[in-house]
Amino acid sequence: MATLIAGHASAQTALPSPQAKETARALANRGWDHYQNGRYAEALQAFDDAEATVHAPPFLLMIARTHDKFGRLIESRATYRRLVSEELAPGSPRAFVVAKDDAKQELAALEPRIPTLEVTVTGTAQGGVKLVLDGKPITPTTPVELDPGEHRLVAVVPGQRTATKTLRLREGTRDHVLLDLTPPSPAASPPDRASAGSGFRTAVIIGGGFAAGAGAVAGVVFTLVANSKASDKRKQWHQVDVIEGGTVNCAAPAAGNPAQQCEKLNSLVDDRDLFTNLAMASFIGGGVVALGTLGYWIAASSSAPEKAHARVLPFVLPNGGGIVVGGAF
Repeated sequence: MATLIAGHASAQTALPSPQAKETARALANRGWDHYQNGRYAEALQAFDDAEATVHAPPFLLMIARTHDKFGRLIESRATYRRLVSEELAPGSPRAFVVAKDDAKQELAALEPRIPTLEVTVTGTAQGGVKLVLDGKPITPTTPVELDPGEHRLVAVVPGQRTATKTLRLREGTRDHVLLDLTPPSPAASPPDRASAGSGFRTAVIIGGGFAAGAGAVAGVVFTLVANSKASDKRKQWHQVDVIEGGTVNCAAPAAGNPAQQCEKLNSLVDDRDLFTNLAMASFIGGGVVALGTLGYWIAASSSAPEKAHARVLPFVLPNGGGIVVGGAF
């Protein structure tokens, strides 16, 4: 780097002093040593200090290269462009000309490596959203050039929650992000406990009423069947009673027709007793259910919470007034 500032600096109106040249040269050599050993932070500081002391295109070239090493492609490109656009004075040192030519070639290779990001927003009006990328506002659907690496995108819609997305861009990519900012559907309100309790009580009372009614109906049906069986039993008894002049004992009937008639009589007696018992059980069960339902209805009615209500009453005082709000809530 000893030849970087040989001669004079093209952009300065006055030639730098020999002391300034020596200082800039020492800083540049120090920066080159850091650069060669991968100490890019120290190298960048040294090259910046050298350029601040004496302007020279080789310093700008090394500053652009060091930014590139850090992944700061945007800053590297800006420095390259500054160097490429600089007009060298006639008779400028060869190192200046070489630095400018190198900058043109390296700039052409750098530009395709810069990634871009485009953000499209759906679910809300484009003008109603504010996009902030790395703390700076951006416009939706407009590509933005960025350095490779991690970036933070924030979308703000008035009256809605803020949406945040972390992105990682790679060199040479053209990324497109779609943000859906459709407001979430309102959550269904939880059922009112009082209404739920009232519905449960109503279901129990209605169910109990149906069960009691079913028991009563079944009792009536079984009673009718039992009465029918009793009537058939009486008819059959008359048939048995006329056999052999009424001397047949169905407890120990003789074989033949008396035994068959007695068996039929005994079957009718059993049927009558069965349906009589079923009728009695149905009436008793229906009655128990009815009493239980009635008791539940009375207990539930006495413990039902009072519905919320409010009273607003005005009051007047000599020096003013107001309202009093009261009631059950």
